[in-house]
Amino acid sequence: MRETAAKRRELFWQLVRYGINGCIVTGTYTAVFVAVDSLTHWSPQICNLLGFLVAVSLGYNLHSRVTFKGHGDRGRAAQIRFFAASFPSMIVNAGWTWLLLTHLKLPHWTVQVPIWCVTPILLFALNRWWVFKEAK
Repeated sequence: MRETAAKRRELFWQLVRYGINGCIVTGTYTAVFVAVDSLTHWSPQICNLLGFLVAVSLGYNLHSRVTFKGHGDRGRAAQIRFFAASFPSMIVNAGWTWLLLTHLKLPHWTVQVPIWCVTPILLFALNRWWVFKEAK
């Protein structure tokens, strides 16, 4: 019973740290996306890719050192899993970018709504139970 409560508490604080660090990572992604979009007027997909590359590097450092500190593996395999798990987020964000900007022709800021509100939720479980999985 105590072990279950401790695991729930650990999960709760991981979610809190994930939310805080996720805001930092997604904020960085957004800053890169908006800066490149505003300064260069390149394709939104290029902006997405550049934002992703910066955010994924920052994300690994924050999530491995803070969010999932003391939880699971930190070796080379975890690094590979993190980057592999992050790839779907780039694809999902590319999908939002295509749908909202290219297909629906909405203003560029609208793509940030699902990137902030949907994509991170999809990635928490992948990070916790696959990337930084506990050794058995």
